[in-house]
Amino acid sequence: MILSDLLGSEVFGPRLIGYVSDARFVLDETSTDQPTPIARLYGLVVSPHARSSSLGFERSGIRSPWPVAALVRWRHRDSFLVLWSDIQRVEWRRVQLRLDFARWSPELSESATTKREWS
Repeated sequence: MILSDLLGSEVFGPRLIGYVSDARFVLDETSTDQPTPIARLYGLVVSPHARSSSLGFERSGIRSPWPVAALVRWRHRDSFLVLWSDIQRVEWRRVQLRLDFARWSPELSESATTKREWS
């Protein structure tokens, strides 16, 4: 299964609670035999109201263009992040969560890129 198969899937706890709208990855430290960090799936963003992506508006500093930002925030209200460890099973177009899963904030507070000073 590839990530595009997972996006839009129905997410179930004891009942349908939403749809996979995004995925969060973390970059593991580089090893001596790898020139770049390895990306590892950290969790899934679940939206109770929309199957679509939040188009980057989950970043805390993005506020414009304001009509688009307001619409996307409204469509993705009550979205939450579920950690990979809280996912019990992944099937075709269906994700089953553990019954005791935790809801985390989906908001990203900083860029995914590392800030560098160029000389």
